[in-house]
Amino acid sequence: PADPERLESIRDETRLLAKLVADLRELSLADVGALRLEREPLEPGALVRRAVAAASARAAARGVELSGQVEDDLPLVLADEQRVTQVLANLLDNALRYTPAGGTVTVAASATPSPQPGVAGLPGVCFAVQDTGPGIAPDDLPHIFERFYRADPSRSRRSGGSGLGLAIARGYIEAHGGRI
Repeated sequence: PADPERLESIRDETRLLAKLVADLRELSLADVGALRLEREPLEPGALVRRAVAAASARAAARGVELSGQVEDDLPLVLADEQRVTQVLANLLDNALRYTPAGGTVTVAASATPSPQPGVAGLPGVCFAVQDTGPGIAPDDLPHIFERFYRADPSRSRRSGGSGLGLAIARGYIEAHGGRI
């Protein structure tokens, strides 16, 4: 019967499928080098602050301390704000998912001697998301950015996402000429 509970379940499943299709489309575009980037000069500290603010409620609900650390005098980065924001969100989502209550997650930005991709002579910026979770087994590390890879096979799609977040993060960063 089409009761409200069943209809709500169907609506939730439809949303998940729509997101999965959109994620796969983005990955396909990144794979063939057709991902359109709208690059603009961005302040690294602002990106970190926004990422921390966006995830602060989830961190608090999980009993995890979330903070940002930004070096002084970082250069602007030439990047697609929406894509970089999504990368940080994907990394933060994983960090918060695996960091136990009482742990910490830090989003950081620091200067790197490597030049920015596509910007001759301008120093690069390294963004990092670090946590006090259990870490990733050395055997899993080479695979964590692969589509649908799960280091913990007991995690289901419903409790652990689609398995595309880190693959999307890699695609976006590589499209910018960076590495993750």
